[in-house]
Amino acid sequence: MNFLRFSTHIFSIIPVALLIIACGAPNKKVSDSTQTSKGQTANTQDSSQQQFKEAPDFTLKTMKGDTFTLSDHKGKVVVLNFWATWCGPCREEIPDFMELYKEMKNDGVLFVGVSLDDEGWAKVRPYANEMDINYPIMVDDDNVSRKYGPIRAIPTTLIINKKGQVEYVAPGMLTKEKLKPILTKLANR
Repeated sequence: MNFLRFSTHIFSIIPVALLIIACGAPNKKVSDSTQTSKGQTANTQDSSQQQFKEAPDFTLKTMKGDTFTLSDHKGKVVVLNFWATWCGPCREEIPDFMELYKEMKNDGVLFVGVSLDDEGWAKVRPYANEMDINYPIMVDDDNVSRKYGPIRAIPTTLIINKKGQVEYVAPGMLTKEKLKPILTKLANR
């Protein structure tokens, strides 16, 4: 009986341990070690229940070496995604982001990825090239995540309206099905 109780306890711990391993080790740029689990859908929080907050401006170099300044993109709906190469849910949502960007960039929707990888471009560049990510990718200089933080989980996605205000905050993985109606509504406003 004790062996049965012990083995049941061990088998209940194994999935949790595997989940922690799959999400990777905590990152110094993530203020808390609560990464989201694979397949967990974010509860997109509509900030219309709060007062709109001006999105903090930032400037970073893109993977292509261009300078990206957020305020240069007022008039567009910006999907600002904080992610890392070691984060399973981040890797899982990128193909949906790429597809949506391809579909909606002519409607004034811009996706922007800000990596929180500690290793910087050494990790991000090979992964982004392998995935052939079609939207601007940058590596955080510790200032962007601080301005938008605390970033408690990754992925975390902020949707910024055409006026440059944070409209939605979505901690956790997003899917095309969840994101497209929101982006369509904001693009048509």
